[in-house]
Amino acid sequence: MEEDQGMARTREWMLLTAASALIITGCSSADDDEVAASVPQDIAEVGTLVVATDPTFPPAELRSTVEFQSVQRGEFTGFEVELVEAVADELGLAVEWFDAPFDQVLRKVPGGEVDLAAASITVTSERAADLGFVTFFETGTQWAARVPNVSGVSPTTACGARVAVQTGTVQADDVAARSAACEEVGDDPIEVVAFERQDEATAAVLAGVADAFVADAPAVEWAVSQFSGSQAAASSITTDRLSTLGAPYDFAPYGWAVADPDLAAALLEGLEAVYDSGEYDEIMEFWGVTDGAVDDFEIVGDV
Repeated sequence: MEEDQGMARTREWMLLTAASALIITGCSSADDDEVAASVPQDIAEVGTLVVATDPTFPPAELRSTVEFQSVQRGEFTGFEVELVEAVADELGLAVEWFDAPFDQVLRKVPGGEVDLAAASITVTSERAADLGFVTFFETGTQWAARVPNVSGVSPTTACGARVAVQTGTVQADDVAARSAACEEVGDDPIEVVAFERQDEATAAVLAGVADAFVADAPAVEWAVSQFSGSQAAASSITTDRLSTLGAPYDFAPYGWAVADPDLAAALLEGLEAVYDSGEYDEIMEFWGVTDGAVDDFEIVGDV
């Protein structure tokens, strides 16, 4: 059977990911005793950071079981995953990843089920009222639809359209607010199609279950890059192509959610060490997300 173009592109991308990730992760060091000494004693004694994530949000976090040159890449990968692991390496710690849906990752932190949550979490005033965040990236919200966009949906013409979102995200709130605005002027509300995982929201658009999906710009751009094959003819309708709708908006930082102020301080120190070493830029460049890279990290929120 002839291999699907989208699958071929994905396989090629994953192999390149595995190869380069091996190079990137080999660059970090835990030789700086002063940085490692900042780790809270209870975590230092165990030697492991337990981190909750939702691995359905490439390129920040995803699962990969690709073997390359007889070496098995870690099950979790992505630019945020690699950045957490680089910081942990600076702190002399291993990382244990805890898979959870996005709307549950923050709930794992206050009770100590995990040490931190790292899942492309946009820092909002509501979230920062309950937890502390170590910021490391900045991005905005973006829309995408199938090609051709038969429904004509866009961020400003979404009334009556079916729009897929991931539960618990800022995009779910954004679309709900837009739907309410539609009703206020007498238009049909947006039919919000919510999914637990981002890959399900993307698949809903590809399958025609939804007219568009809304997510963080890196996730949208990654999905579009995986499903952007050319049409055989201008009149042909293909169901495996995606295109962005407009530019990103509502830019805000990503942050790692923590409940322990000492851990937040250690993560900040480790993150600054990774930046100073040049590894932060290497990770961002490899994953193609330099537009969201920052050079000023901070601790915000209730910690």
